[in-house]
Amino acid sequence: MTSDPQHGGGGPAAATSRLPDDEISLWEVLAVLLRRRGTIALAIFVCVGLAVAYTLLRPDTFTTQASFQPQGSEASASQLLALAGQFGVNVPGGGDELSPAFYAELLASREILHRVAARSYLVESRGTVPLIDLLEIEEDTEPLRVEEAIGRLRDDIVSIATGRETGILTIEVTTEWPELSTAIAERLLDEIQVFNLETRRSQAAAERVFIEARVDSARVALITAEDAMQVFLQANRRYEDSPELTFQAERLQREIARQQQVYTGLVQSFEEARIAEVRDTPVITVLQSPYLPPGPDDRSLLLGIALGLVLGGMAGVVLAFLVEAVRRPAPGDPAREDFQRAWDALVRSIPLVGRAS
Repeated sequence: MTSDPQHGGGGPAAATSRLPDDEISLWEVLAVLLRRRGTIALAIFVCVGLAVAYTLLRPDTFTTQASFQPQGSEASASQLLALAGQFGVNVPGGGDELSPAFYAELLASREILHRVAARSYLVESRGTVPLIDLLEIEEDTEPLRVEEAIGRLRDDIVSIATGRETGILTIEVTTEWPELSTAIAERLLDEIQVFNLETRRSQAAAERVFIEARVDSARVALITAEDAMQVFLQANRRYEDSPELTFQAERLQREIARQQQVYTGLVQSFEEARIAEVRDTPVITVLQSPYLPPGPDDRSLLLGIALGLVLGGMAGVVLAFLVEAVRRPAPGDPAREDFQRAWDALVRSIPLVGRAS
């Protein structure tokens, strides 16, 4: 039984050419892009123009770098350990606080960035000016200006990279003045040293005070145990002949040995805390000091054009489909048939698809 083409029969070409109202095929997407290619081209042109204008008109920036290894001098540490070992003192080495992750967090902490933001810096063209004025931060109060400066430092000015294999941290500072970039990088290195030195000394001082009190109490306990042994020996000069007195003497001796061990350990810890309290060995090894940038950073015009092309293409595609959605006739509209005929013509114009249909 054959179907009549005039009554909407189902030939292969007719079946493949008609699209459901609620579905969008790949060919229809391509058709929209072809029909709205002018809109897409205009969006790309505008975005590329804006990207080029921003790249060429933005102020020059200057970037400097500094790198350091988050650990103290190995030679100095070895000498300190050898010297302390001669006196029977066990000086602990570095722990997790000296890891690269610790220093990466420290550089981005508010404690460090607040010290950097609250200072004034010498800029050749403007003299010595507070950082919040150089950054032209406008807030109602001074604390709010400092907080904004801290956010600018963390988000836009200072970046930190950590070497996975070497553990070397690299600080990169970018500002509109070469002197300012160098000064901020130097200040960051100085603040790391000061912060760690103060932190270690305050912790060691607190430990020394606590251990010193424990040493005094341990000394009293040891003297008490020794006095008890002395009283026992004075009252029992020949206690070896009595099993009961021998057991009591051994118990007193064990108590003296235990108190002696506690006292010796506390004295050793006390000496360690005293050494740690006065240690001023560096906690980082600077591998590259901040340098004055020889010239402004590359404006990366090609990167701006590429970014404009990508963003413009994306914006153009979105606009194309928005325009198509507004201007496309709704189902049941007489113009729907014109759209369907245009679609069929587009499908037949494609060699492989048209031949298959």
